[in-house]
Amino acid sequence: MKKELVFLKLGGSLITDKTRPFTVRPTVIQRLCHEIAEARKAKQFELIIGNGGGSFPHGPAHKFQTHKGYLGPQSVRGFAEVQDAAARLNRIVVNALLGAGVNACSIHPSAGAIASESKIKHWDLKPLRKILELGLIPCVYGDVAIDEKRGMTILSTEEIFSFLAEELKPTRIIIAGEVDGVLAGNPNENPEATLIAEINKKNFADVSKWLGASRAAADVTGGMLGKVNKLREIAALSKNSEINVVNGLAAGRVRDALEGKNVVGTKIKN
Repeated sequence: MKKELVFLKLGGSLITDKTRPFTVRPTVIQRLCHEIAEARKAKQFELIIGNGGGSFPHGPAHKFQTHKGYLGPQSVRGFAEVQDAAARLNRIVVNALLGAGVNACSIHPSAGAIASESKIKHWDLKPLRKILELGLIPCVYGDVAIDEKRGMTILSTEEIFSFLAEELKPTRIIIAGEVDGVLAGNPNENPEATLIAEINKKNFADVSKWLGASRAAADVTGGMLGKVNKLREIAALSKNSEINVVNGLAAGRVRDALEGKNVVGTKIKN
């Protein structure tokens, strides 16, 4: 019987200090890696891990405006610096996984994915599939890529998961951030912002209003609304898999989610 396939994203804001360039949260990373190891011992499942970039590629990406594509000769330098920064963080995560006894290996999207308008169009997944068959854990990450229309682009971890979900059909997807899930408001401005337990077709219109309810919240929740839209797309591409957004700062939360236990968080369905 084929094992279930689980996707796990470790958010950039979870594993790095986004206020300080090139700064990781080593204690958080180590704990999360040990939780992954514990879950793998407790339950058999295939796993693909993706990590966000956090404070690593953000600086060079902003400096060179890499997400806008090729703007001139300076864009080439930007492509190289963003790729290097993103890969460095991924290697830190993989090294911590290895230290926890997890047989993880880096998969570099920039080495194989071809995009068009920042969406992946071509990516030979034969090596990744074989890595899974061998019992290894592929670790992808937000990365740069060649873009057929823009010359170059940045691929978010969510875009990478979207492509992989359509091709591999994961059973479950877990998104680990630094709050309990998707909140109805900006937690930085309203500590009492309530948790949205589930987002689905029926309540999505209302959720959209909550997330974009005020200009004060727009900078934070506007981005979150875009991510929620992308996660709903991923759920649909995964044959309507349920996506769980959980708090990676809460000890044991990621481990329990990987084991399939009910945990505090937001469930996102297409």
